[in-house]
Amino acid sequence: MSRRAWSRAGALVDGLATSPKRHAYSLSWRFAMHLTGCALIAVAVAAMLWNDFGPGPLDVMIGAIRDLSGLPLTYAVWATTGSLLLVAWALGRRPGFGNLVTIVTVGPLMQLALARLAQLDAPDPIAAKVAVHVVATALIGLGAGMNVFANLGAGTSELLTSATAQKVRRREPHVRMAFELTWLGLGALLGGPLGFGTVIVAVLIGPFVARGYRTVDTAYTSAREATLHKIEWARGPATGQIPVITGQLPVTVSAGD
Repeated sequence: MSRRAWSRAGALVDGLATSPKRHAYSLSWRFAMHLTGCALIAVAVAAMLWNDFGPGPLDVMIGAIRDLSGLPLTYAVWATTGSLLLVAWALGRRPGFGNLVTIVTVGPLMQLALARLAQLDAPDPIAAKVAVHVVATALIGLGAGMNVFANLGAGTSELLTSATAQKVRRREPHVRMAFELTWLGLGALLGGPLGFGTVIVAVLIGPFVARGYRTVDTAYTSAREATLHKIEWARGPATGQIPVITGQLPVTVSAGD
């Protein structure tokens, strides 16, 4: 392949795009999946801010930058994520088209979602606030997993985590947690909003991103095997052969890709 795939599934998708029509179709649904992932992340972060229980560590730092600079939320998000993207690039992870899409779309979508949620009353019971934060963190993990799977360029945090993990030879969830704690410390020093929910996000975000990717990967693989089964079943009578499903995907990629 002409470039390193962001994920095993992404490499599979690239391998299947063997004609202009297939390539166009592949690119269109991957772009749609990436946008969906960005929307999930934006809505989830907005829900955390609305819940007023403490945003995620990176959003603590964004909040601090927003308060110190007086920038609107969208511009504060752009400034922070753009800076992290440049750091990831310097560490050897070249940004993809999806990275630019993420930076451009997440900030405005987050601000729009927060404006809508502000019309509702946030829950008061602690248990309800914890539940909102856990669900929102899971949605961020799923959205990030969709971005990685779409293979158009992982999210900014995922890109930075992947670049750093490769440099230091550590597992990505561990590196992600180290970054989350770093954002938390810097945000606190700069006067960003803190809360118990911030700890929830810092602890769960790494595992949830990994689980989100596995969920999307498993769903895609299952759907593709079901489609292959139908194709082989339909072709069987025409060729006089009994349909055989091997369960093997047409492209084999190592787990490290």
